[in-house]
Amino acid sequence: MAHRLLRPIRILWALLYFLYELVIANARLAWDMVTPGLPTHRAIIRVSTDARTDLEVWLVACAVSMTPGTLTLEADTERNELYIHTLYGEDPEEFVRQIARFERVLLGATR
Repeated sequence: MAHRLLRPIRILWALLYFLYELVIANARLAWDMVTPGLPTHRAIIRVSTDARTDLEVWLVACAVSMTPGTLTLEADTERNELYIHTLYGEDPEEFVRQIARFERVLLGATR
């Protein structure tokens, strides 16, 4: 019973977290647009996911692609991996940790 009561809260938290990430990513990209010439560290980074189903992999891949500055290039549902192009790949390990936090919140709303 408690799990059913927590689900709306988790969904609301996931929505708020996504909106927060969306605002931050838009602000960062806007700053890069108004300050041309600053170096970007474009990279393609492989990210392992904790997704259990194709739907969960799809949800994470779409959420990542909707955030400015990132694009999911491929979703390998057999290995539960995403290949993500980012404009901000200066620290690939931190990027993977950031996607993992994002994924945990999103999947927390679906499970």
